[in-house]
Amino acid sequence: MNRRQFTSLLLALSFAVAAPVSAARADDDEKKMTADEIIAKHFEAIGGREAMAKFKTRVAIGTVAKEDEPAARFAVMSEAPNRVSVYYGFRDYDARLVYDGTRAAVRPNFARQFANLSEKYEEILASGLMFNQMSLYNLLTSGATGEMKLEAKGTKKVKGRQAYVVQVKPKKGSAMRLYFDAENFMWVRTDYGKTALSRELSRTSSNINDINNQAGSEQTFDFYIETSDFRDVDGVKLPFKFEQLLTAPLMRQKIVGTVTGTISEYQHNGKIDPSMFQ
Repeated sequence: MNRRQFTSLLLALSFAVAAPVSAARADDDEKKMTADEIIAKHFEAIGGREAMAKFKTRVAIGTVAKEDEPAARFAVMSEAPNRVSVYYGFRDYDARLVYDGTRAAVRPNFARQFANLSEKYEEILASGLMFNQMSLYNLLTSGATGEMKLEAKGTKKVKGRQAYVVQVKPKKGSAMRLYFDAENFMWVRTDYGKTALSRELSRTSSNINDINNQAGSEQTFDFYIETSDFRDVDGVKLPFKFEQLLTAPLMRQKIVGTVTGTISEYQHNGKIDPSMFQ
């Protein structure tokens, strides 16, 4: 090997060694972003806090599909600073999730064996995190972040894309995690924490009402929502597609599953019937 070949080999080796170190440093830099910095980047990306402050009401209208049923009507009605009402018009029944600013409710009422699930839905509703930016009432736009502990938790992939993770710990209730796309800072996922069910309740049934809650070991699963397909609406970027985990008795063929939804229209600053929040 002559001197020129030896020099070329050394240069090649130095680049091969340096590349992983550089990538590692980039990952370290990402993990050092604070929760406040991540959220500030998110607001900048969607259009700014001033643009969001112009909205007093928001209605998101669309459809949602679950199990083998045809697409059902769906709406999220929200009002600043802290009211939200969600409607699912499923094939065999209507379901509503409501938070009036002080109290959350799920209708129709869940049977006793599903009491812990009802409590979880109420906790998520009250948190202001149930539908990410689809709802005008959410933790980030309501200005309530000072009442909760926010902590950056590095990065994690969502649908194959890197996302910043911000953990939210309220004064009461479970810790939840928000995910923001590392490139465009859209709010793409929220994890609401785990819920436990007995193994007997967790079995699939052709008729969910036939399941009896009997003693036994527990199975846990994670509540979450993912939002995507962000588009400009009245000067801000909002999601037009989502995937959400729902449980019995909202699910009828199995104890837990996912629903997919598509928003067809957003309406801002229209009058919402006060009865929608009752």
